[in-house]
Amino acid sequence: MCGMRKRLENLPNRVFHPISRVAYRVLSVVTAVAAIVTGSGLFAASHDANPVPAIGQNARDVRGSSQAGRPRILLLGNSITRHGPRPSIGWTNDCGMAASSAEKDYAHVLAAKVKAEFPTASFALANVAATFERKFQKGLDLEADFGWMRDWRPDAVVMFFGANCPTNYDPKADGSFGRAVDELRGFLANGGKTRFLISEGFYRRPALDAEKRAVAERHGDVFVPMADIRTREGVHGRFNHPSDEGMRLIAERFWNRLEPVISKLTGR
Repeated sequence: MCGMRKRLENLPNRVFHPISRVAYRVLSVVTAVAAIVTGSGLFAASHDANPVPAIGQNARDVRGSSQAGRPRILLLGNSITRHGPRPSIGWTNDCGMAASSAEKDYAHVLAAKVKAEFPTASFALANVAATFERKFQKGLDLEADFGWMRDWRPDAVVMFFGANCPTNYDPKADGSFGRAVDELRGFLANGGKTRFLISEGFYRRPALDAEKRAVAERHGDVFVPMADIRTREGVHGRFNHPSDEGMRLIAERFWNRLEPVISKLTGR
């Protein structure tokens, strides 16, 4: 997963939104305070708090391997999937937050499990905090933000996001999250050939989880529960993000749901 396809590497920056120096400094201070509080354990009992801003998580939103290998697995997430270094809050890794190393984040653990059984598999991942989570209410820019994903023609897509959606989101008055998930799913479906795993998030977001489940049931997709994992002892680490153990359990859950899908796709 470390190698970047040249076409993906040359994509424009889609996650780092330009903001003023003053605004960035304010964000850095707020995030640093949140990080200190989280590190002290004050958030340890909460499964709802996400103290990491959705702005500026990565210089680029994509990371991928060779297009030639099949099956092609696309992981769509947020900072749990990939967050670039931010030394101002004590985060220096470039991987899923808050794994202790790239090899221990859920994306890499999952990729290793897949490659062990399907050696020709290839992967791409994208942080959609800015392009989906903070944008869905205004309307997605499918071609600009997700066109490369459609063109890559993934065989399976794992949707694991929702933590950065506005906290005042009201599905009864709005409902745009579910519609946006459905819209993105349709855009990536490749004429019905692509298989989807739509997951609950790592934080408790009952309204969002319900809308995800509805989309999955409507299309016969695999719905992946996370409620039993996100409430376990020891799964919340720094910044209230998954610890290494949390990452391991998330990868294991995805693998258990993904393996039958890939086996069917490859005729095993």
